[in-house]
Amino acid sequence: MRKRCLSLSFSISAFLGLAQLTYAQSELHHLTFNVGGGYTATTGNISNRLDGGGHFQAGIGYNLNRYLGILGTFNFHQLGLTGQALNEVNVPDGSSRVYSLTAEPKITLPYRRLAGFYLLGGGGWMRRTVEFTQPTVAQTIVFDPWFGYYGPALIPANQVIGSYSQNAGVWDVGGGFNIPLPRARFKLYIESRFYDGITNTHTTLVPITVGLRW
Repeated sequence: MRKRCLSLSFSISAFLGLAQLTYAQSELHHLTFNVGGGYTATTGNISNRLDGGGHFQAGIGYNLNRYLGILGTFNFHQLGLTGQALNEVNVPDGSSRVYSLTAEPKITLPYRRLAGFYLLGGGGWMRRTVEFTQPTVAQTIVFDPWFGYYGPALIPANQVIGSYSQNAGVWDVGGGFNIPLPRARFKLYIESRFYDGITNTHTTLVPITVGLRW
């Protein structure tokens, strides 16, 4: 009887262990996607010329296991120009756009299934474009059903009076949290990174991103 009890206990333990392993493996998605956005702060010397702004992020990754993976990330940042930068070239307004495409190895520290903290770092390509503008008016065709008017009209617009772009290498490092959503295959992620673009004046950005990963 004792041998039978031990054998039954061993069988039940092995079954539960196998079920738990199978469940964990079924929950792990090797191919992942993410999309998000948030605020981008500027830091270092570039903060004297570029103001913070918003950004959009999209990525694709592959998980080797629950701990190791690789991530490819695209970021677009829409930034402003500081008053100091505008005064130096004597223009009324302007803006900047920064694109980056990077690849990062990722280390995840799981907590409660697929939730957890992750660290990443890597590098790639960055393109920074700066435009100087001035207010003007532009002619367009409008339709006003209230007065029954259809025809040309003048509207406020910005005229680009100068721009320059630069391509450069970039490296980044950061980390974030994955939070599984109830009754969904999506996970909420909150992430912060530091980007250092090796442009003439280093483009150092700190985007804070909130998005979905699946």
